Amino acid sequence: MDSVPPLKSLVDFPVGVAVPADPYAHSLLISSERQEVVETHFNSLTAENIMKMMFLQPEPNKFAFTHADALVEYAHQQNMIMHGHALVWHTQSPKWMNDYQGSKDDFKALLKNHISTVAGHFAGKLASWDVVNEAFLDDGTASNPTKYRETIWYNNIGPEYLEMAFRLAREADSEVDLYYNDYDLVKNVSKIDRVVKMLEDFQQRNVPIDGIGFQVHIDTDTPSIKNIKEAFTKVVKRGVKVRVSELDIAVNQSEQYSELTKEVSTLQRQRYAEVVDAYMDVVPEHLRGGITLWGITDGDSWILGLENAQIGLYYLMRSFKINLHLLAWLKG
Repeated sequence: MDSVPPLKSLVDFPVGVAVPADPYAHSLLISSERQEVVETHFNSLTAENIMKMMFLQPEPNKFAFTHADALVEYAHQQNMIMHGHALVWHTQSPKWMNDYQGSKDDFKALLKNHISTVAGHFAGKLASWDVVNEAFLDDGTASNPTKYRETIWYNNIGPEYLEMAFRLAREADSEVDLYYNDYDLVKNVSKIDRVVKMLEDFQQRNVPIDGIGFQVHIDTDTPSIKNIKEAFTKVVKRGVKVRVSELDIAVNQSEQYSELTKEVSTLQRQRYAEVVDAYMDVVPEHLRGGITLWGITDGDSWILGLENAQIGLYYLMRSFKINLHLLAWLKG
């Protein structure tokens, strides 16, 4: 670990990590060991959970900013940028909100109150927001050919809730970058095409949007690097930022890897290197919103690790070291 240079020193785009900041023992804010790693290697933070709806508005019109504010203050003290995640998501919204009953106008008022209050509270303090997270299905069904995910917002407002969310976020903060964020965009052609169609519609109608966030939760086999580059390129062609918002690469998703070996570790490192390489190859410098690892170590991961595996941040660092030093040398 000591031989690994600070990741943030190797490139000129944000190198981030998602961190817990809730009041429990695994919070970054009460762990000096985690802080040492984060402060050494990263210059961008994402709140893993604490900025989601259920945490910021646990009761109707009662907002709770204490822990999120503490994380933002920590980021500023360390000269890190802060990314907000996420203003609107169908998961991790409070029970009262999921049970809410009312008219379309009532739901619009509910959405407006949350976004305006939250984005307004953090105005000037964040570099970017995931405004809407995961609004599209992987594919359509006979009962839902539009392929929008059926959430309380879609079901009660309609697809226009996405436009509403972005307009409200911009009204609350005139400077922050606004992203749409989703998973499987690097391997589901239909899904990335639907997101790009939404992006083009927003651009034509002057709906504020600054970039697309790609959740790159993948394994060592799929998708191909060709598919990843093609997905990034579709967004680049529209002139908005590309952000690898959630990067992790599992090695426990295939039956062929029953235990952690040197070969498996090398395979994972190479895969990280390939993803970073693809990003730098096809995304021009002015459109690089950055790359964020989803979790400091495998122990923080939402993906179950291999039994007794100690893959962790060391291998993530090694992958960045190998890849970014090489690219810096190649590209001057």
